[in-house]
Amino acid sequence: MQKELMTPAAILLGSLIIAAGLYFGLQQPAPSAAPPPASAEARAASARTLAAAGAPSQPLPRPAAAVASSALPSELYERVVADATSALEARRPLFVKQCWEPSLKKSPTPPRARYLFNMTFDESGKEIARGISEVRGMDRPDAAHCLRMIPLGIGVPPPGARIAVEVELTLP
Repeated sequence: MQKELMTPAAILLGSLIIAAGLYFGLQQPAPSAAPPPASAEARAASARTLAAAGAPSQPLPRPAAAVASSALPSELYERVVADATSALEARRPLFVKQCWEPSLKKSPTPPRARYLFNMTFDESGKEIARGISEVRGMDRPDAAHCLRMIPLGIGVPPPGARIAVEVELTLP
């Protein structure tokens, strides 16, 4: 074969091999990574069967999301929201100085920005996760990015359970 045709022929052959691999690879369904979740009735029946067989009774693990949302009374949620709001307000001078003022120097509009802090606290009240969303129309992406870069460290009085809350903060 001529030397000028070797490169295009190699590219064509490689493309055919990749296309065949993709075609045959996509023909089979992907294996499930996790077993399907058991219903509450199935878990209860399993626990009764183990108890009847004389096996030691062990509590079934509950997903963290279920603990954080369904088992908490609204008074606890509201208390943690109030505590988180107070903690964010205490950090307002830091947020304004470190994030808002540099953003304002770049562009004077919008004059205010609203952010939604999605925060998760562990049983001891230590912040373990945070997400910050911007409200459309009142957003400053550079200030939001700066807020996201501030390390975790907000604490609230111990709620006794893992809890996720959403708190709104308007700057300045």
